Amino acid sequence: MKKLFIILTISTILLTGCSMNKLNNKSIDEIIDSTIISGNSKKLKNTSYDGYSYYLPRELSFVNKNDYNSIMKDVDGNYYYVYTDVVSYYHKVKKEYKEDSNVYYSRKIENKKKFGYFEIKEQEDTYYIEAMYNYTKVEAVVKKKDLDDSVVNICMLIGTVKYNDKVLETTVGENALDYKEETYNIFETKKDTSNFLNYVNEFDNIDDSDKDEDKVKMDEGE
Repeated sequence: MKKLFIILTISTILLTGCSMNKLNNKSIDEIIDSTIISGNSKKLKNTSYDGYSYYLPRELSFVNKNDYNSIMKDVDGNYYYVYTDVVSYYHKVKKEYKEDSNVYYSRKIENKKKFGYFEIKEQEDTYYIEAMYNYTKVEAVVKKKDLDDSVVNICMLIGTVKYNDKVLETTVGENALDYKEETYNIFETKKDTSNFLNYVNEFDNIDDSDKDEDKVKMDEGE
């Protein structure tokens, strides 16, 4: 009965676009199970780029988009940094995630051929989230009161990523000499998040008029 309730709840959200408050009362495990593992959201798509697409929850909006990097902001003012690693997807790179009992939340995600992880670190009055699934990684620093909403948003995004192999063959295939391979490692979580937190604060203090693709880029050297 409990499983049926979760399925019906997420189905209602996906079909009607209603509030996600019902899901927010569930544990993080249940949110992940009912959005990513169940596959109920996998057919959703409202955002497409060269070689990949995903569903962008209505609570999120783009602040910046540059190649395979995106910076988003939710209605509560929390920032999300999204990176889609099409190179690792194309070459089917896989690295095991080891769950960490020393952090607030740590979970290895495996769902048929897709894999990833969800990790949350508690830092004073905020949570630092790193989530990767199906070669797309999201990082976010969110207020404690917004944690459940943020988990739902992230799961809805990474759980709906789809790739177009024909397009990627022309962009990251062995014969695509003009493709610039990215160096950002989506398979490892950060042990020291100070640089990332400083970046969040620095970006948040930039005037909106200056937040364009040429001036703001995600720091991939962390």
